[in-house]
Amino acid sequence: MENVILNKNLKDINTNEVEIVPCNRTVVLSFYENNPYRHVEVVENGLILGIESTKRYKSNETGEMEDAEEYIACAKVIAVGPDCRNVNVGDDVFCVKHVGNPIPFRNKGYRAIDEQNIICRIINKK
Repeated sequence: MENVILNKNLKDINTNEVEIVPCNRTVVLSFYENNPYRHVEVVENGLILGIESTKRYKSNETGEMEDAEEYIACAKVIAVGPDCRNVNVGDDVFCVKHVGNPIPFRNKGYRAIDEQNIICRIINKK
């Protein structure tokens, strides 16, 4: 019965006029597919330094090929809660990726994390 009531109320929501606003010290992040700050260098003999040899590996548990996931990842700050003190919208930050909670907002792939779980942010030197 409750699902019927919720679905009936959806007709009153204009999803084109909403934005995501985190509460307290929550930070909404969009993770980069690849770290844009990784320094990649090609030495004289053609050896590439600073890049993972593969993002896939053979699992010892299953014997299957699996995708490796970065433990520390780089993300763009999409929104910050009112009690955040150290990060701002638009900042690039490094954080522990697996502690971020998925946010089901417009299939954007956003994750929410407490500000204290952000390790550092990237700033421009002036």
